[in-house]
Amino acid sequence: MRVQLFVAAALLTAAPLVVPAQTLISDSLIATYSQQELFNLGLTDATSGLTVHCLRYATLDATGSPTVASGAIVVPAADSCYRALACYLHGTIVERDGVPSRLGDEIIVGYYLAAAGFVGVLPDLLGLGDSPGLHPYVHAASEASCTVDMLRAAREFCDQQGVWLNGQVFLAGYSQGGHACAAAQRLIEEQHSDEFELVASAPCSGPYDISGVQAQVMLDTVPYPAPYYLPYVVLAYGEVYPGLFNNVSEVFRAPYDMLLPPLFDGTHGAGDINAVLPDVPSEIMQDSVLQAFAADPMHPFRLALADNDLYDWAPETPTRLYYCDGDDHVFHENSLVALQSFQTNGSTAVTGVNIGQLDHGGCAFPALLSVKNWFSSLQGDCTWNSVPEHARQPWSLRSNLVIDRTEVVGPANVAAEWSLLDAAGRVRDRGRTLGPFQVDMSGSVPGVYWLRLEAQDQVTVLRFLVVRP
Repeated sequence: MRVQLFVAAALLTAAPLVVPAQTLISDSLIATYSQQELFNLGLTDATSGLTVHCLRYATLDATGSPTVASGAIVVPAADSCYRALACYLHGTIVERDGVPSRLGDEIIVGYYLAAAGFVGVLPDLLGLGDSPGLHPYVHAASEASCTVDMLRAAREFCDQQGVWLNGQVFLAGYSQGGHACAAAQRLIEEQHSDEFELVASAPCSGPYDISGVQAQVMLDTVPYPAPYYLPYVVLAYGEVYPGLFNNVSEVFRAPYDMLLPPLFDGTHGAGDINAVLPDVPSEIMQDSVLQAFAADPMHPFRLALADNDLYDWAPETPTRLYYCDGDDHVFHENSLVALQSFQTNGSTAVTGVNIGQLDHGGCAFPALLSVKNWFSSLQGDCTWNSVPEHARQPWSLRSNLVIDRTEVVGPANVAAEWSLLDAAGRVRDRGRTLGPFQVDMSGSVPGVYWLRLEAQDQVTVLRFLVVRP
């Protein structure tokens, strides 16, 4: 493979260097845990402590306009092992501060991932955490783009902090997070497969057939354990899809048209909202809306829901759809519809995993524990790049300012193994050498690369920049 070295190419040529726009805006340390503290939390397999950081990053809102989002990144401490990114997407949250970057309940998933050797990446998603506005609940496109940009921000953070990545990316999510996981997977496979090495995906208990199986909640006349889901979808889609309704009184009966909008301001929890709702969600809706929705398959609200279905594609990444037969919130038929559709569309990469007769809350822990174990079986071997203090670095680049070719200078007759990594940590080339050698960079794209050499139990890492004249 041909590769080109990089470092301040502007010094060699007047042609501008084109680099990707920076995604990461800022980072802040928000928590640290020692290994013993993790043991006390029940993470008995933790091999070190961890640090938790809040990342703020640039992304697009649901209408395609620039905005800011946030999320948490959980990094194993006390070593310099090459790590995989494992992204976990949270379930339904209405409180702005209930998210991972505020150490909300689901941050514990990030701790489990870090204890297993991953760098945990947990997006808050739009409209939550530091992101302004109403959260676009179960809106597939913005869930996906916000997640992809969080992964980019995580890579930038790791590059700045000296956290070494092996290029692998894993995706998982539960409930709404299962929906977001599938959305992000589809986006990466269809548009960013050259940027992310997606190893495995585990959507868990998600509403993939939101216009069919899950939409039945809107019409049913029986109690439902989470009635706040329905107004959350209605209000979110009202902002994402202009013209869906002109005011909430067209959709909600009195007094819910006045009671509900203020409760979705980001300061109220699910309990606050459920407290003002009937046990049967359909009772908050105008009869005319329910009748039209039931009778017309092209009803605007049904079309908006269908725009966020996530079953009519063919996943390429090894994928496990986790679900529970007893799920009383997100009906398990969502997973069965998705699985059947994926297979009909020709995918052989997807399997269903039935965790058993558990309800929505009870399904989460065993499903996510199984996901963690599956991911652990697929992550790359840990390659250590730590160098003893007394070790010297005999290897260097003859010149960092190279257009086509550079010479790697080192001791004669010393065997070394080398690997070339791009800025995402993906191995682009590898080989063996006996003393100095040359690297031809003429066929690679511009950007940051790393040359890693291991000889006599010592590791040298050289950073350079591929440029074009």
